[in-house]
Amino acid sequence: MDGTLDVRWIHGSPSAKHNTDPDIQVHMYDEHTVVLRQNMAIDYEAPFLFLLFGEARAVLIDTGATASAAYFPLRRVVDEVTARWLAAHPREGYELLVLHTHPHGDHIAGDGQFAGRPATRVVDAALDSAWEFFGFRDDPDGVAEVDLGGRVSNASPPRGTTRRR
Repeated sequence: MDGTLDVRWIHGSPSAKHNTDPDIQVHMYDEHTVVLRQNMAIDYEAPFLFLLFGEARAVLIDTGATASAAYFPLRRVVDEVTARWLAAHPREGYELLVLHTHPHGDHIAGDGQFAGRPATRVVDAALDSAWEFFGFRDDPDGVAEVDLGGRVSNASPPRGTTRRR
């Protein structure tokens, strides 16, 4: 199945009070790739998040700009989308890995929603933690593989970053 970005992204409303868009827009790019968008009425940055499914685990890239599950129910939405995917692709012991593009607040605020979630690892977005996880060892040209089982993605340090000691 080829992916498509032929979608009308939610973009907020003149008044957040009258906003009728979902808190999180879910777009199935393809059978194994989901694009999530935070509602602009919840946070003006309205970040995009990505949920990629592999045979052994999924990876959620970024957790948005809002910590509160009441206003931004990211874990619930990720759990629902994952349950639908697992219904179509049954397997036991499926894991979730949470990674970040970089440590800005609009990319990490929802991390706490995944605390205590079974079979989940949240990699801290702080450079030391992320670089240790990926094994970059101060190599600005380093590339690490994230193996989801049958689906491998590459990760590299954001340009302009250095590991702080």
